[in-house]
Amino acid sequence: MEKNKQDSWIDINGSNENFLGRKTVDKSTFKYGTTIPARYHKVFQSNISDKLALVKSINVKLFINQKEFPALVSLRKSEVKAGITMQLRYSNKALLELLKEKLEVSYDYIVQYEKENDKKPSTIPAEYQEYIDFYKGDKIDTFILELIPKSKSKLEDEELEDEVILEDDLDNEFATINNINAEVTYIYDYITSKGFYYEKDLIANFYLSLITKPFVILSGISGTGKSKIVELFAEAVGANTNNERFKLIPVRPDWSDATDLLGYRNIENKFVPGIIIDAAYEAMQHLDKPYFLCLDEMNLARVEYYFSDILSSMETRKINDDEIITQKLLSRAQFGKDERAYDKYGDVYIPQNLYIIGTVNMDETTFPFSKKVLDRANTIEFNTVDLKYNFEQVYLDELSPKKYHNDFLKSQYLKISECKDEKEIATKVIDKLILINKILEKYQQHFAYRVRDEIVFYVIYAVKNQLFSFDQAMDYSIVQKILPKISGSGGEVLDILVELFNVLNNTKYKNDGYIEDEQIRAMEKESETSKYKLSSQKIMYMIRRFLRDGFTTFWQ
Repeated sequence: MEKNKQDSWIDINGSNENFLGRKTVDKSTFKYGTTIPARYHKVFQSNISDKLALVKSINVKLFINQKEFPALVSLRKSEVKAGITMQLRYSNKALLELLKEKLEVSYDYIVQYEKENDKKPSTIPAEYQEYIDFYKGDKIDTFILELIPKSKSKLEDEELEDEVILEDDLDNEFATINNINAEVTYIYDYITSKGFYYEKDLIANFYLSLITKPFVILSGISGTGKSKIVELFAEAVGANTNNERFKLIPVRPDWSDATDLLGYRNIENKFVPGIIIDAAYEAMQHLDKPYFLCLDEMNLARVEYYFSDILSSMETRKINDDEIITQKLLSRAQFGKDERAYDKYGDVYIPQNLYIIGTVNMDETTFPFSKKVLDRANTIEFNTVDLKYNFEQVYLDELSPKKYHNDFLKSQYLKISECKDEKEIATKVIDKLILINKILEKYQQHFAYRVRDEIVFYVIYAVKNQLFSFDQAMDYSIVQKILPKISGSGGEVLDILVELFNVLNNTKYKNDGYIEDEQIRAMEKESETSKYKLSSQKIMYMIRRFLRDGFTTFWQ
């Protein structure tokens, strides 16, 4: 084989018959992959199942310490060199981070050189050089990579650490899911076995809210178990504090911007990642496992001040190669000249397996929510308190948590056009929402497409998985997506509430500026047997408060 003096491959004879070649690490290693010299084309092609051609890529698998990563082999026209080049390309975030971590001498040199010269080095000096050995895998279309850092002893230590991680991963076999209703029942039983009691419908509602959109608000008086249900639900599906897939974050009253969540540059101009960035980065490394972030006492600070950037990013969700992604959370400018931080966190987005739940109390020490926030979440109330305790209902033996694949919680729909197979349910939901919105529109309180779509998704998930009937699912959706945004002291607020009650219950009660006690009692009796019981009772609470205080709101 004749070596091109400019390429980064070293021609040596490996002792292993599967040895293909050794590459010196360069700037492309940590971003794109590598160009395979012409003299190696034949041996690489012999390990690929299909013949390479221009504008055609073949999927292959790379293995490092038995960890599997996706990659592509392709032929491309070279703009720098004459002729055709063979390229091994990869963009997997976990693989790139592993390479940066294991081959850190070369990587640090590249980062420092670019910082000082505003360009990446074309070559790496011998004292910083590290290598990758390529081998054929046991199966076609697989390659084994052996990383050779500057310190051999360091490599051996890190390989032992990787084996421990690998054993832990093998232990995390996911539960088989045949029936969503049965799995929600198991989660309910697991939580009950821990000595905590919540209504089963509440667990089902929480599950449906998460799968509809991975941002949920839990509201209620202090001590009702809002943050505990998040912890126990996460624990039941395999996410806990020990494996760092559940984190409880106390919100501070002095949060006035997004720096605590997204990050900032310190006095040394180094980027310090925030809470959301850290959580999203970790979740991106394991897209098959759900991660939970609970923002406790979320409205101790103004939510719009510190959370608006995250809310905006959530609205950019789209499907890319069967993965739900959002726009990047950070801009290039936020990293300054910290190239290493940019390489690590620059592509971080809100992954499909990160679920953010905020708990809130509504009292004189907290801030109200804007409609922008309420528009983007299901708001679940925890205000009903039953102090009785059934000791017989607690299991003597605690149940074990299951390990669920993220598909159990992953949204199936992002756009209403994707609901075509369930159009009968969707149309029925939309017809009901049109009646409600006609009332709200008269008073400029109507909602738009986002609320419509998310209610449609919620009801489809509920009915299709037999968790709620259609009317139950609509009831939860109205009380969680529509009623929280109604508040005020004007007479039109009372008009809205009475008209909503009528359209939900097919009644004809009137509001003449004041409602007599007899009518209130009749409406309350009607709400007890209503097919929209939760919504009707909440409307009655809001009406009573208006008549008592001259002002009303959803919040208690």
